[in-house]
Amino acid sequence: MNWSLTNELPATCIRPVVLGFVFAISRDRSAVSAKRIAVGLAMQLAIAFFLLRVPFVANGLLSLNAVVSALQSVTDRASRYMFGYVAGGPAPFEVVAPDNSFIIAFQVLPLILVVTVLSAMLFHFGVLSFIVEWLGKGLRRTFGLSGALGLGAASTIFFGTIEAPLIIKPYLNRLSRGELLALVLCSMATIAGTVIILYASVLEQTLPGSLSHLLTASIISVPAALTLAHVFQPTQPSDLDVMQIPRSDKTWIEVLLDAVDDAVRMIISIAAIIVVLFAFIYLLDDMLALIHADLNLGLIFSQLLRPIMWLVGFDWTNAALAGELMGTKVVLNEFVAYLALADVTEFSDKQIIVIAYSMCGFANIASCGIIIAGLVVIMPERRKEVVDVTFTALLLGNVATLMTGCVVSLIL
Repeated sequence: MNWSLTNELPATCIRPVVLGFVFAISRDRSAVSAKRIAVGLAMQLAIAFFLLRVPFVANGLLSLNAVVSALQSVTDRASRYMFGYVAGGPAPFEVVAPDNSFIIAFQVLPLILVVTVLSAMLFHFGVLSFIVEWLGKGLRRTFGLSGALGLGAASTIFFGTIEAPLIIKPYLNRLSRGELLALVLCSMATIAGTVIILYASVLEQTLPGSLSHLLTASIISVPAALTLAHVFQPTQPSDLDVMQIPRSDKTWIEVLLDAVDDAVRMIISIAAIIVVLFAFIYLLDDMLALIHADLNLGLIFSQLLRPIMWLVGFDWTNAALAGELMGTKVVLNEFVAYLALADVTEFSDKQIIVIAYSMCGFANIASCGIIIAGLVVIMPERRKEVVDVTFTALLLGNVATLMTGCVVSLIL
């Protein structure tokens, strides 16, 4: 597993190079804080070293994920009660292809409903506002984050691209553009605790201890995402003011019903936009195939990403395969990419770890659809801003996970 200096040197340089590129396209270079950048990079290195060298810490964090898994479990049970076998319940017939029985509309989207209602109830009873104010006191001075953004960013380690923002739903419309970018970027640079077990089961033979690795990757990517968001769209000091949101006079049952109504509209919108986005992806692939039978988006991304994967630390030959995996992750999703990684035999043990960390995030086209559809329902007056922020986060989210891959490459 010895990598030559020509592989290690680019991995050492890529973080400052990437930050330099993001700084060059920053919306407000004069407001970028060198201290924030230094703190973010140092935190990423420190957290990575601590989690990778002291494994029991990451294992301890898995116990926190059990809470999220429990929430997913009760949601699954309720969905099976309502929708039967299409939601994962026992089928009234013999299933000949169980691998094809996973239906996103009935086995993923219902969690959005539960989290939306849970967030609304926690805010109604004052629990959410207390947590946000408590976090804000420490985060404003130490890391320049508001309490709402701090809670939302931390939630992305355990919840999905739209469920994490819903944790702070009452505060979303008060987030500045920079904070909104940071929140969406964190959700794209991590994976949810609800799917970690599924992904780990696919990778376990190829990457022993994959459950701990994937959770570690998500945690390491959060400071990278926050740093990139600050460089691209710096927040202003006024953005960190305490968000005082008065409680409504509604009863708890009215709050619950309103939350259910919002969640249902959100789920319908998300399902519709996912269908449209994937239809366009498949259409584009078919059009490319008319030019050449082997030409598709995955092949294009593999060639575009090949030099980037070389910078991460892969030799030039394997960089093409690593680029293809990253392309699959961006165009389709990380689960499909992990399924492909499980069959790869060309990588060394270290390269498998690095590519697994580099792909550990929800930054793909489908996630853009989910986030846009969900947030536009909550903030219809900020529709254009939500779209702009989401596609920026798609780019920077992949940059953040690649930075994580570089850090792991240097530490291992």
